[in-house]
Amino acid sequence: MKAMGLRSWLTVFAVAAAVVGTASGQAVIDKNRSFFSPDKQVGFGINDRGLHVQYAIGPAFHVGMNLALDFYKDSAHSETYYDFGPYAKFLFSGGVIKPYAWAGVGIVQPRTGAVTYTRDPEAGTGTAEVNLPDTEVRLYLAVGGEHFFNDNVGVYGHVNLLDAMLAGGVNNDVVIDGGLLGGTVGIEFFF
Repeated sequence: MKAMGLRSWLTVFAVAAAVVGTASGQAVIDKNRSFFSPDKQVGFGINDRGLHVQYAIGPAFHVGMNLALDFYKDSAHSETYYDFGPYAKFLFSGGVIKPYAWAGVGIVQPRTGAVTYTRDPEAGTGTAEVNLPDTEVRLYLAVGGEHFFNDNVGVYGHVNLLDAMLAGGVNNDVVIDGGLLGGTVGIEFFF
């Protein structure tokens, strides 16, 4: 058997160093950080204002539809209103909580309306008049954060920054409510 020369020993040493360096270079996993985000998945969510369905186009961009039936009272809405419309959410990179920007358009029915019944006793007849409120088109902008436990479940919350009435209402003017306009918290499930 022939003895190995210096060149052969250097080759063996370089290969061994590469293998040992690669084997000991394992990734450090921080259990306090979340790297999950749904990707190409359909999902639904439940929040304090109602429901929504959505699709994760990618890990950073989701589109969906609000299906909200809200039972709260503030200066812009009555006690009960319906809010249906599309939205988009852009998630920024993050660790435990991923910040996001949210924009949506809502077709809002501010309240259920009222029925007035008037009876004419002399004629023996009555008339019913249905008074429905004007439907509004509103633009919403919000910022918030979401934590994904895995690719299928996330909890989120956001603060509304803009609520602009684009059409409808009493005078059909664009009305913009500024400041912090409440928030939303909820949970999402993806499949």
